[in-house]
Amino acid sequence: QKIVMSKPNILYLSIEDNMKPTLTWLKRRLVLKHNSELATIIEKHPTLLGYSIETNLAPTLDFYSKALGNEKRAIAMLKHDPIMFSYSLEKRLKPRLKQAKELEWDINEGTFGKITRYTELRWNITMGNNL
Repeated sequence: QKIVMSKPNILYLSIEDNMKPTLTWLKRRLVLKHNSELATIIEKHPTLLGYSIETNLAPTLDFYSKALGNEKRAIAMLKHDPIMFSYSLEKRLKPRLKQAKELEWDINEGTFGKITRYTELRWNITMGNNL
């Protein structure tokens, strides 16, 4: 009920075409052993149910895995903070990762906290960009 109240658009998703494949993918790819783990992830970020596996979930997991150099670390990060699936690869994640690498930052979970959460203004200040 809490999820439906906060994200009523979920009611418009097809169980067979959207929800079931997404839940199956999340459980398999994030190595979730119990349905309670899956429920926790959906409670944290219910709009995941409407995300495309092919154009969002899989490419985003691959991006974090490659950037961290370790899929297990990427999976742990996404399980802890599934909203990290919601950021645009092309508009936010890739450009900011490139900037962080140019400044020789250690690429780790903390770096992705900054890459994903910093506003454009805070990111530019952190990067030393002139506004």
